[in-house]
Amino acid sequence: MSTEKRKLLLDIIKRPISPPFNLVPLVYCLLFVIVLAFTFSNQAFAKLPRLIVVGSTTMLPLSEHLATQYKKKIGVDVLVQGGGSSAGPVAVLNNIAQVAASSRTFTEHESENLRVFTIAHDVLAIVVHPSNPIKNISIQELKDILSGKITNWKQLGLPFDKAIQLVNDSSGNGTRAAMEELVMGKSKAKQLNGTLITLMSVVTNSSSEMKANVANFKYAIGYLPFSYLDNTVKAIAIDNVPPTYAAAHRGKYPLYRDLYYAIKKGSASLDLAYIYYVLSPEGQDIVTQEGFLPIKLITTHEELDKIGVNRY
Repeated sequence: MSTEKRKLLLDIIKRPISPPFNLVPLVYCLLFVIVLAFTFSNQAFAKLPRLIVVGSTTMLPLSEHLATQYKKKIGVDVLVQGGGSSAGPVAVLNNIAQVAASSRTFTEHESENLRVFTIAHDVLAIVVHPSNPIKNISIQELKDILSGKITNWKQLGLPFDKAIQLVNDSSGNGTRAAMEELVMGKSKAKQLNGTLITLMSVVTNSSSEMKANVANFKYAIGYLPFSYLDNTVKAIAIDNVPPTYAAAHRGKYPLYRDLYYAIKKGSASLDLAYIYYVLSPEGQDIVTQEGFLPIKLITTHEELDKIGVNRY
């Protein structure tokens, strides 16, 4: 606002009102102030920096926690949405989002125009209903359940003749993709399709849905990220090795994977700054708080055991 207009506005406001009351100047003054405030507030809102993160439902609690702390620290608003690991790169490459979250490796086609960062590590657990007496399963038995070859708990030596209710993530989900690679033998690098997962299962769209289904079905079996474990489900050992970060770090536990953020190649603005925050000591501390393994160097197995303690 110019100095002349500011003086005029102050003169109108300060002008004494005496009978007969002339409200016209005041009305115009108030209208002018309201319009001015509305204009500047809209401009400020339009310039408010914002990032959108889209993708993995496994990483949703972590992404939301990172977003909240980043806004408090930096003042940049970060909107987090799920949709699954396959939705992330699509959103970024179509300029709908700036950051793709994925709990699976990106395809060669996706990676052509993306810059990929490993932001955390994760362990997957095989889970059953808490009342199920099973404590251990072999990797081959797990493969046979997922493929539909084993369909009854009695085939695993349990004392009841009940059908296994397999609970699966939907196609394209990052956790399911990890199971296809780690258990079923699928390999994009080696161009191996592996053994197909059976269609005879309950299909869920997120880790939260997976946990709810296993918790509610007495004879169910499914798989969850380590960070989702609680007393509503029971995690079992694989080949007599419990699902812990320490066991995975030693190379004894097989269901271990990386978690990723990706931005467009050549980006050097807000999205890259956000990645730097996620990889900073503060960001990696949040990774640990959410039950994932940070990418920083871990020197002892005791440190690993402190992450997600009491989840098994």
